[in-house]
Amino acid sequence: MAIVDLFTLICALLAVGSAALVAFHPNILYAAVALVFSLLSVAGFYGVLGADFLAAVQLIIYVGGIIIVILFAIMMSEHINRFRFFEGVKKFFVPSILAAFAMWGLLQLVNQVAWPHIEKLNAQPTTEAMGKALVGPYALVFQYVAIVLLSGLVGAVVVARPHHKEDSEK
Repeated sequence: MAIVDLFTLICALLAVGSAALVAFHPNILYAAVALVFSLLSVAGFYGVLGADFLAAVQLIIYVGGIIIVILFAIMMSEHINRFRFFEGVKKFFVPSILAAFAMWGLLQLVNQVAWPHIEKLNAQPTTEAMGKALVGPYALVFQYVAIVLLSGLVGAVVVARPHHKEDSEK
């Protein structure tokens, strides 16, 4: 087994395990931390596939930015530990059975397909071309995305701020 195969297997196990924790953990803070590991494993998949720019974007934007905003909103929320998000276990029984059957069907489909064997990916670095595109013809779109992310952060602060109605009345 090559080191790339081992790394891919570790990323796959990390992605599945942490995604299960995100979906089923009763504490929202632990679920958000598990989401970090799930997104890190996706960045690892991008790296294995030779998409170095996408791996960097995954790390910077999602792991570095979005998760920080989510964790910030969780920390700023009042009484977040009073609620349990997994109280109604009965309502998850039928969807879990349906998801298990769907997963079984997809695994059967994957086993029946004759997948081509590729010895070596001829991956060329794309970061230089993508970097030139982001500061060239797509600079305005890139700045627009930064403004959208900034407005989302400001909105999260405004919504999560405790007693914002009482402060405005004074």
